Amino acid sequence: MTRPERLLPVDAMTQETVSFAAAADEGAVAGQPGRLRMVGATGAEPAGAGVVPAPGTEPAPGTEPAPGTEAEPGDVPEPGDVSEYPAEPGDVPEYVAAPPQDALPQDAQRPTQIVEATLTFSVHGRFRLPAMAGDATGVAQAMPRPSGTVRTSYVDSSDLRLARSGVSLVHRAGPGRAGPTEDKATPAEPPGWVLSLPAFPDPSEMNVLSAPGGVAAVPATLRELVTSWLRGAPLEVVATLRTVRAGIALLGGSGETLAELCDETVSVLDGRNVLARFRELHLRSERLTPAGLDEIVRRLSEAGAVEGEFLPRLVRALGTRALAPADVPKPSPVGTGDPAGGAVSAAVRRSVRRLQHADSAVRLRLPDGVHQMRVACRRLRSDLRTFGPLVQREWADGLRTELSWLAESLGAARDIEVLRDRFRQDADASAAYDPLPLDPAALARIDSLLAAQEVRALRAADVALRSQRYLDLLDALVSAAREPQLSAAAAEPCSAALPPLVSTAWRRLGKQARRLRPDGADETWHSARIVAKRARYAAEAVAPVLGRRARRMAHVATSVQEVLGEHQDAAIAAQTVHDLARAHPRDGALALVAGRLVERERGRVAASRAAFPRLWREAARARGAWRR
Repeated sequence: MTRPERLLPVDAMTQETVSFAAAADEGAVAGQPGRLRMVGATGAEPAGAGVVPAPGTEPAPGTEPAPGTEAEPGDVPEPGDVSEYPAEPGDVPEYVAAPPQDALPQDAQRPTQIVEATLTFSVHGRFRLPAMAGDATGVAQAMPRPSGTVRTSYVDSSDLRLARSGVSLVHRAGPGRAGPTEDKATPAEPPGWVLSLPAFPDPSEMNVLSAPGGVAAVPATLRELVTSWLRGAPLEVVATLRTVRAGIALLGGSGETLAELCDETVSVLDGRNVLARFRELHLRSERLTPAGLDEIVRRLSEAGAVEGEFLPRLVRALGTRALAPADVPKPSPVGTGDPAGGAVSAAVRRSVRRLQHADSAVRLRLPDGVHQMRVACRRLRSDLRTFGPLVQREWADGLRTELSWLAESLGAARDIEVLRDRFRQDADASAAYDPLPLDPAALARIDSLLAAQEVRALRAADVALRSQRYLDLLDALVSAAREPQLSAAAAEPCSAALPPLVSTAWRRLGKQARRLRPDGADETWHSARIVAKRARYAAEAVAPVLGRRARRMAHVATSVQEVLGEHQDAAIAAQTVHDLARAHPRDGALALVAGRLVERERGRVAASRAAFPRLWREAARARGAWRR
């Protein structure tokens, strides 16, 4: 069963319950299996779910057009349906300002998640639902649910950049769902958009977001969230499906819903023509016992339903093009005897994919999004430096320059995020253990001042992410991931070419470490932290190839980096809170708390410096083992 998707409310988007079963219909992504999970924010019924026919109520054979015949008039796109899509080659989508950090409520920044098991079955056109009620299933009654038709338009670039990356952007609309009798007909659902994209930080999960609007224009907020995959390519409707839904609710003896069974017949449309048709069942269990669920599955199977994993509907509509590799391929395994250029490619692909996934997290203001995007920039810059002898220097230097620009654009927001977290932890610890706790009102004023700075920093980051320079960088990174520009030395086997690169990084760290003094300037210690991070990244870059010794080096470098990182964070925190106090000289309570915070942070600086010599001796021993 797949992992649960995650539901996110965004800015003006509607917080709608979107099921993965619905995603398999309206927003399926390539490679998603047919055994699914449903998600809801409040336990409400998912949009489009719960519409399944009573046995024998499906359309009679022959009432649907055969493949290749005309579809119903209502299935044909109205003139102008895609008139507002970028139409010219190279046309860059128009961007709008993303919501600032303070525009999203705190509880809206974390996905909500409720998981329910959903099974999918493939059935033939004449399939009839078997009887579901009985003691063996625990079902007392099968109640018909409203049925109806949904028209789904998949939107992508002409070369399917979204679909090939596991992203889908769809528009769905339907005339409403007719009930068992005319007077019980339900009103039409408003048309709307659904975006399904790999979740952050785990791309094996899915984030599903919705927004209202007609098919004529993709909402700017959704379009912005796919920037890292789309890279400015024009959007167009690449496939249109018509789904006829009907269903039943399986009720218990007290009238409670035990399960929902949805019967869907899907037609792939080309204008007025039906190109293909297939039919599926989706069984969503809410309160069925395991034995009852097994019995229902047995009855469906005996009637001819086939449970399993099926091709997503987008793949059925578009063919194998939707299954082609993404623009940034997954890193390939590299062995010690393989050319060292393979290790370069794998490292570049890991960082570029990480940056792609972090992009939407930054725009959504998800926790750690800015940090992870900045890490992707810094790691790739470091890898290009580490692999210097194996790559073309001018090419690598150009990428490193642009990655440095992007990392700096995100730097202020990340620094303030770290500071606010440190001061909040200090406030909590002070309230719990300090006999003279820090003034909470003054702490709140400090946090408010920092929060205002963070909003400005995030808006500055947004400007960078909406720039043509960023789109150009994304194109350059995709090209680098596909085919890095290697030197002749990259043809050497990894066993010979990679160990010296790690040794070089550690020699630089050793040289920097010997310069450190207990009374040295903060800047000198900060420089050592940067070199320690490069040594760690170098060891991590080759660890997938060289194995345990490289992982040991990475572990030791991480310990060194963490001590030096704590030193740097404490030094910045002390200076920042000192500057805040000086900027508000009339706020005596703030000045008093700031003074105490400065004292604590400088104490942490001293503690980091005292701890460093022991850690460095351990690092030196690890380096010696590496050389042996």
